[in-house]
Amino acid sequence: MFKKVAATVVLITMAIVPAIAQDIDFNIMGTGARARGMGGAFIGVADDATAVGWNPAGLAQLDKPEASMVGLFNMKKFSYEFTVDAYPELNDSWDETVSHIAPAFASFVLPTKMADKNLVFAIAYQRMIDMGYVRKGDDEYWDGVSWVPYDYEEKTTGGLDAISPALALQVTPQVMVGMAGNILINGYKTEYNETYPDYPSDSYEYTMESDLSGFNMNAGFLGTFNKVNVGAMFRLPFTMTEKYSEEENWSYGGVTGNYSETSPDIEITMPFMFGFGLALKPTDKLTFAADFERRPYSSSEVTVEGETDEIGYKDCNQFRVGLEYIMSGTNSVFPVRLGFRTDPRVYTGMYGDGTDTTQVVGKVFTGGFGLVMGKLMLDLAYEFTMANHVDAEFGGFAIKSDEASHNIMASAIIHF
Repeated sequence: MFKKVAATVVLITMAIVPAIAQDIDFNIMGTGARARGMGGAFIGVADDATAVGWNPAGLAQLDKPEASMVGLFNMKKFSYEFTVDAYPELNDSWDETVSHIAPAFASFVLPTKMADKNLVFAIAYQRMIDMGYVRKGDDEYWDGVSWVPYDYEEKTTGGLDAISPALALQVTPQVMVGMAGNILINGYKTEYNETYPDYPSDSYEYTMESDLSGFNMNAGFLGTFNKVNVGAMFRLPFTMTEKYSEEENWSYGGVTGNYSETSPDIEITMPFMFGFGLALKPTDKLTFAADFERRPYSSSEVTVEGETDEIGYKDCNQFRVGLEYIMSGTNSVFPVRLGFRTDPRVYTGMYGDGTDTTQVVGKVFTGGFGLVMGKLMLDLAYEFTMANHVDAEFGGFAIKSDEASHNIMASAIIHF
């Protein structure tokens, strides 16, 4: 009986850990160290090149050509705790860390004039959904006779990227509109391998490569009134197409094998999304901002070989607040920023298997600062995320899993 319980614990562990490590953030929003340092409350601000992703209407505020680049470093720590009432000697807890570095945004903005009104063109590359991570470690499994230790390493690179041409027009001195097209490209690659210290000739390797494609458009509005900005952003519905290939190779006890498969096209419909933002500027140096964005992913569907089903996602409606205060020096400017946002996920605890029906919703605390020297702007942002993925009890087992995520984003903007 003890062995059966032990095997059950191992199976539960193996089922949950990879799923959490491959956590994907479907909260599609803009990027940039300045905006993210303010908690992502940028729809009503949108006054730099990253407005392409936040609110393209804001590009009409720019009056000088500029180029920008943004990169990110992310590290997530997952803490696991398993308890078994009947067999406390099986109780266990441990941590797992995943991390990666990735490009996030690059752009060029060209302002022009039309009838004395700003007409601004922009082209940008942006990562809309980042899927990268690296994790490695050691573990053991029960083979029915004894515990077998193994070392593992898993690496995923890539994500859903977009090449985004954008256009913004200043309709009146206070009213601006804009639109951006997103040509969806790239994909992700996962490589996983296991080695067994007690059996040096045994090994397992798995590789999956996925291509993502599609097209969608964003539209925006921005009104700049006396010390108050009002913004709106709309992401039109689109279909994302995925096609992947996977391959497995293994060798156990001198017996080798392999398996490979290529999927048909998988079409995922993404819903109409919209957001509203407000920015208050009581002084020239202080800005308070707040956003709300609605993402009704529960209406998303997946189609494979002509058969369509609900994808089973949860809605991801998000609140964001932030502030920026500008300190001035003799030859430079030093902005400081603080923010907060909710972090809803498309899944429930235990990944929708019915054990935990509560949607996973994290909390993100942000901060950042910048340095403006002449035509050069440098910004750095830090985001700390807390989320509880699983907190469930069933059949004498208790499972708890928490996430702590650290995200650092750096950006540089140069004006010409």
